[in-house]
Amino acid sequence: MEGKIFTFSDRTPIRTLIASVFVAGVVAVGNPAQAGLLRTSAHATHRAARGTTIRVSTHNSRYVLSAKTAPRGVVTFKVRNPASQPHDFHIRGRTTRLLRTGQSATLRVTFRRKGRYAYKDTFDHHAQFGCRGVFTIT
Repeated sequence: MEGKIFTFSDRTPIRTLIASVFVAGVVAVGNPAQAGLLRTSAHATHRAARGTTIRVSTHNSRYVLSAKTAPRGVVTFKVRNPASQPHDFHIRGRTTRLLRTGQSATLRVTFRRKGRYAYKDTFDHHAQFGCRGVFTIT
């Protein structure tokens, strides 16, 4: 190598340098495919643990909720239909499937703001007969 003049016609050293920099960058940043294997932060886990579960039972002309208020965050509505007629449950743009007698469904809704949110039965004008109400987020 003594006395040799480096020219751009010999591209092997340049290719080696580029490949080395690329490999070093991948090693430093990490493999994006492994991102799902990383543990979640304590803060995110704590937020998920604060979710609220509300049991909803449908009746032929009304809903019975285990609570009518919940704190902001994820609220899981566990809807059960013991009534003789089919019902669904709709709140904040989310609706369960139509539930026949004895069926149940789970609906997860994220509430980011405090306020009052209307819920109703969207099947066959049931809301007009009383299958509706207001759920409050504190």
